[in-house]
Amino acid sequence: MSRDHDDWVLSSLLDDLARLALSRDQITVSELIDTLGARGFGPLLVMLSAFLILPVGMVPGIPAVSAVFMILIGGRMLTGEARLWVPARLGRVKLTGHLLAVSVARAQPAILWLRPLLAPRLAFLIDSMVMRSVLAVILMVTGAVIFVAGFIPGLPFVLSLHVLVLGMALATRDGLVALIGYCMLLPEILLIWRVFL
Repeated sequence: MSRDHDDWVLSSLLDDLARLALSRDQITVSELIDTLGARGFGPLLVMLSAFLILPVGMVPGIPAVSAVFMILIGGRMLTGEARLWVPARLGRVKLTGHLLAVSVARAQPAILWLRPLLAPRLAFLIDSMVMRSVLAVILMVTGAVIFVAGFIPGLPFVLSLHVLVLGMALATRDGLVALIGYCMLLPEILLIWRVFL
């Protein structure tokens, strides 16, 4: 995979989301998924986790919807599927175009800053069947925790951080970034342990 292609995957995702956000007042989840096209699960994970970090994540129901998507993506990865299937009811969930546009605008500087740091390397940490299965399980467990306990202030934000990093690693085949994402799990697990036990 060429570096130009990596840049295109991440930057064009935000460009397309910005165009969608400015095109209408209300946007459905299905329209968001269609906008992602065939880019794969990496950019979708980046978008989902960014939603929990950016203003969209403050909208009631968005953490739960994002959690369900993480579970669905993990399940599809376990079965070897490359495209996401969305239940019709979930696909009809709406958010405002203005809120999406604001979130995209806030995300763009971070993506531009990160772009030179992302490159295909140590691909076995993200590409191998074993690591794909590990990533799938991580996503499903993370989604389940957010769905059950997402009402706790700040918890969806914290749990979205490793998903954001792993999504960028998956989108760019960057195993080093994936390793960072795996390492981020330990402090998050300790936090959850302290909160619930």
